[in-house]
Formats: sequence, structure tokens, C-alpha cells
Amino acid sequence: MSGIAGMVNPNEDILHKCINICAMSDAIRKRGQWGAGHFISANAAFLQRVGQVSPAFRTPSITELDINGESYVLAMDGVIYNHNYLRSELESSGIDCSGASCNEFIIHAYHKWKEDFIKKLNGIFAFALWIENEKTLILARDQLGMRPLFYAFKDNILMFSSEIGGILSNPLYEPNMDIEGLSELICLSPRYTPGSTLFKGVHQVIPGYYLKYSLQGVKKVRYWKIENKPHEDDLDKTLETVKELVTGAVKRQIDSDAPICGLLSGGLYSSIITSVVSGCKDNSGSNVYNTWSVNFEKSSNYIRYGGANGDPDTPWVRWVCRRAGTRHHYIVLSSRDLAGAIIDAVEARGFPGMPDYDASLLLLCREIKKDYSIVLSGDCSDEVFGANTRALEHFASGKKRLPWSSNLAEKISVFKNELINLIKPYEFIEKCYEEALSEYLKFSEGSEKLEKEHEAQWFSLYWNLPCILERLDRIGMAFGLEIRVPFCDVELIEYFWNIPHELRRLNNKDRGLLREAMRGLLPPDILERKKNPYPRPHDPDYDARIKYMLSEIVLDPGSPVKNLLNLKTLESMIKQQPEISKRYTSRSQLYGWLIQLDHFMRMNGITSL
Repeated sequence: MSGIAGMVNPNEDILHKCINICAMSDAIRKRGQWGAGHFISANAAFLQRVGQVSPAFRTPSITELDINGESYVLAMDGVIYNHNYLRSELESSGIDCSGASCNEFIIHAYHKWKEDFIKKLNGIFAFALWIENEKTLILARDQLGMRPLFYAFKDNILMFSSEIGGILSNPLYEPNMDIEGLSELICLSPRYTPGSTLFKGVHQVIPGYYLKYSLQGVKKVRYWKIENKPHEDDLDKTLETVKELVTGAVKRQIDSDAPICGLLSGGLYSSIITSVVSGCKDNSGSNVYNTWSVNFEKSSNYIRYGGANGDPDTPWVRWVCRRAGTRHHYIVLSSRDLAGAIIDAVEARGFPGMPDYDASLLLLCREIKKDYSIVLSGDCSDEVFGANTRALEHFASGKKRLPWSSNLAEKISVFKNELINLIKPYEFIEKCYEEALSEYLKFSEGSEKLEKEHEAQWFSLYWNLPCILERLDRIGMAFGLEIRVPFCDVELIEYFWNIPHELRRLNNKDRGLLREAMRGLLPPDILERKKNPYPRPHDPDYDARIKYMLSEIVLDPGSPVKNLLNLKTLESMIKQQPEISKRYTSRSQLYGWLIQLDHFMRMNGITSL
């Protein structure tokens, strides 16, 4: 739990501009409340926020190290799981780093293997490495994008930050949203084209890539991708390997100096995590594993849309807790709580997202942070195990568009025609799909024929997974809470990717292979529980509050979003009283998203688009 930022220009002295990193530091303060470490030289300025995950442990600050006359500086957010193995590899080649910190070990690894060392890392990380003698910067991000890393150029100065706010706060950068960013916002939000942001010239280091900036210029290098391989293990070996990888992934995430808690819904993924963790520790007294869940007042009075309707989580949570011996905490939210938090949610994420989802997660994180700094979550598991139902159904039907654009027509109907004609949403969505499909075809070229299920999983991993990880990181870090997702594990993903679909659906069941692999760890009823959606408010009171908030914005002459809206269409929509259904849910999301869009424009000084 940390945050990094800085500026680099290998060609020119930037000392007179280094004061700008103070603004960047303030912008990411919530990622480390206990101060910041700094490094400043003629060509580089680094900062790293220092977080405290327990009374006895604070995250490392910037590391400076000289090796054989070569000077290195490292700022890193994250942890390397296989550092002990790599230390042994270094020491076997005569390099003594037995007493080195994790950051110092990374510098030693670069000194030995240069950029190839990044391929060897297994962990969650985003780091900036400055090689003073060579005037070279390496920006690297882990294989799946577990840690964020943004960058932008201005007058040959590269600015980087763990959060986009770090760059927006730098006086060198003037916030500017172009047509491309506007199209991303309206057509794709809360997902974005890999590597893109809403702001002109601001990019993300794509997961599995590193960026090198030196006297020779800028180079982006892909160091990791999933490889297509024949699956040669028989059923018994496959079940054994899946169980080892799943339990191993969870165990790696609980290796921490700070106490850890977990989210528990009583579903398959969170129950696996809870059972593995409780089996790894003295689960009694003050050491008991604590779990958390969220629900809504009066939720039982209204039908839940999607998944297993009418199947509340609470009985399943109690069952798992009794079996695992954990202590559970219920957070019950009212419609007032939720509606009141959607503005805080957009401030946490930095842009409009999924209003009610984000607000409930934000309120949950606020409560958890009172006692913990690290929480485990089963999020992203559908993407890892190829079980994203929406993507699977979408590609099975043969549709030639992104799976997440189904509600686009209703969304764009509330904007003025002039704006829609400017961004051409359907052309933009088609372009995004064609570019993504081209990447997928290049990826699958030369392999044996891949199944449609692989296409669905590929789009889920490269488009949906980053959205989920970004949401968890930004909302958790609004309170200094680190949300860990154990199943986002490189070894697990690489193995599971190559398992044939019919084997994944063992016994013709959704996630049948995973269920069978976990037999013995979980009771049969939990293993067989159908997938249940994340709880959402289906309370007319919530809908009424959201409508009222949006109506206030429409009446506000100073509202920046008002000038973009087709008010006649929007007012007609608000007056309708839809049944509690999918349309009801999407309408509430749309209204909340427009409220967030208005606040996003205000907080970034955007008066028009």
C-alpha cells in the first residue's frame, strides 16, 4: 500500500521544475498518510508516499543504491511474491543480497539481468527505476495490472503517478479532454481502451508492459502475455493442480505483517478464500479471521434482478462462518446512505463509474478501514476462470461488438444530437471492437483453433479485468485500504487458460472443474450454490432519491452537464415508472452516472465537452 510519482527528462536539467512534485505528492496523499520520501537530481525527481499497514510496519520509501559505481533509484508500489527464489538465483551467481530489502533486491536483479528481470517477477507491482549513469527510466507494471501506473509527456518531461490525479495536479499539465476521451467516457465508461484515459496525452502503462525512456527516446515493451499450449494433464492431475494453484494463490496473499480480513458473500469464490485462510492460521481469540458483507434495508421486499433471484446471501454466509470458525460483520445500507455516497464514489475513482456498486463498496471500505488495512476479495474470479456469463453468452450468440455496450442506445438518447453527431458512438464502438479483435487474432495466430469461450475470456481479461482492478484500487485507497484479489494470480491464469472448455464445465456444470477441485474444502451445498449477483438496491426510495438529485442538477443554471443533455428526453424518462426489472436497474444506474458526470466536470474545471 503505497503511491509513487515523479518527473524525468534524460536530455535536460529539470531542477527548476522539481517543486511540481509537491503538488503530485499531495494528490496521492491518501495512498500513504505517513509522509513521503523524495529523490531529486538534475534529470529526475521521484516521490513515494509511505503507508502504515500495521502499528509495527510501514511501507518502504524510495531506495537509492550504488553497485560497482552505477547509481540506481527505485520507487515501488507493491510486493514481489517470489523474491526469495530470485534471491537464491542471484546468490548462486555470486551476488550477495541476503541482507537486502525487497527494493534493494529489485535493483540487484536489474543490475544482473537488465530489463529481462521483469519477466521473472511474480507479484503485484508498479515501479519506477532510474539508472543515473545511463540517464534511463524504467516504468513497469505487473502482468495483470494489479497496481496502477499513469504517465504523460510535456516538453520532453515524462510525468508518472500511481493515480491520474497526480498528473492532473502537476502545473505542467493542463487538463484537456479531446474527442477520443469524450467518446471513451460516453460509450465505454467505466471501461476504457487498454492504456487509455479520459484526458488527452495521459496514458496508463498497459499490464504486462514496461516503458523505457532514455537518451535514445521512448520504447514500450511487452514482457508478458498468456501463451496457448496443449493441455496434457489428465482429469486427476488437472484437479490436483487447480487445487494447488488456487490455495497457493490465497496463501501468498495472506503473507503480511498486517492483520487481514476478507469479504464473504457465501458464494463459491469468497467461500474458498475464507476456508483456505481459516485453515492457515490459529483461528481463535484475537487471531480469528474476520469477514464482511453488505446488504440493503428492505432488500427482501423487492425482487433481485439476475442470477439467483430471491437467494439472499445471509444464510450462506452464516453457514460458511460456522464451518470456518470466522467472525462476520454485516453492513446494512439504507437508500439514503447509498444515494449520499455516489458523489464520494466519483471523487474516489476520479471519473463516473458504476454509481450504486461504487457507493456501496466505498461505504463498506470505510467501515473495514476502522480496524484493518488489508482485505481479501473474490472479485475478478469470473474473468480468471472464464466464467463471465455476460461475455460467454455474448460471444456464443455471434455478436460482433463489445459485450459491455448493450445499454448504449438508452445512454446516448439523453445527450444532445450535436454531441452524439460529434462522437459518432456506434462508429467508435465498432472501431474499438475491430481493434480489440485484431489484437485477439494476432494473439491466437499460429495456435490450434481456439474456442468461442476463449474469445470471451480474452475480452474479459483484457477489457473487464482492468476495470474491476481499477475500481477496487481507487475506492479502497480512498481510505488507505488495500483490497487484494487472490485469484488474480499469473500462474493460475496461465494454467487455467489452456484447460479445454468441456473440462472446465465438468459434469456439465458452470465452473464444474473448480467446484470438483474444491471438494473437501467446502461443504456440498456451498459447492453447488448457483451464482448470485452482487446485491443492489431495488428499493423505490433509492430510485426517488436519485431522480431528485438529478432534477436538482437539471434546474441548476451552473450545472456543466446540463448543457450536454437532451432535457426533453431525460425529463420524459424520469417521469416514467418502470417495473422493478433490468430496465429499472439500468435507469437508476444511468441517472446516478449523470449525477457523477456533472460532479466529474465540476471537480476538473470542465465547463463543456
